[in-house]
Amino acid sequence: MVAEPDQDLNNNPLEAYVALLRSKGASTKDINLRKHFLRHLTSALKDKTISGEYYRETVDEVLRNFPDDEVSQSIFKTAAREYYNFWIGDVKSLVKLNNANIFEPNPVHIAAQGTLTDLLAQMDADEEWVCPDTPALERYLSQLYTNGLSQAAIDVRERLLRLLLYVSREHESSPKVYRAAVEALLPLFSTSEGQQVFVQLAREYYYFWIQDPSAEARIGEAANIGPNRQVIF
Repeated sequence: MVAEPDQDLNNNPLEAYVALLRSKGASTKDINLRKHFLRHLTSALKDKTISGEYYRETVDEVLRNFPDDEVSQSIFKTAAREYYNFWIGDVKSLVKLNNANIFEPNPVHIAAQGTLTDLLAQMDADEEWVCPDTPALERYLSQLYTNGLSQAAIDVRERLLRLLLYVSREHESSPKVYRAAVEALLPLFSTSEGQQVFVQLAREYYYFWIQDPSAEARIGEAANIGPNRQVIF
């Protein structure tokens, strides 16, 4: 739980966020790095109207003033996503996110370079890679067929899910890595509709991937993307 979130958020949302990171065991180095970035972000957001779209635009502007190496940018983007609900003072969402263990003191960094077409071609050309979760994938796709989805639509979903598993191939399998892979691919979808479809797909498959006995029944459940592009499973 977030300690006294209403008071902390009203007085100093940045310190409330830092306090949560400390409670999660984040290192002093990681906290200081995030805090430095968020101070600049908070300054740029000062006296501005609360808006998810404006927040994203400001984050992109501030990021351009910081080191552009993949690891640093990933840390800053993670901090920005996590900080959004502190900035708007959304206590209910913060409690939900905290209970879902969405705040990561040591986040996984997955870089997805190029376009979706580029990555799919790279996956196809990688003769050494073998999909590690074929039984779960086949179970999910079989259920889609049973539900009446066309074969063409199933084929597209299979390709995207294999790509999701491919971009995370260098990491040990875990829900944290799965979520990081989803968030790495999400910006490659050029429309909000495409992003929504992909997150819905990733969320449905997630329950098959973790071997949830009720996975079939969870197909079709809503999966939302917040203004800060945060993915929750």
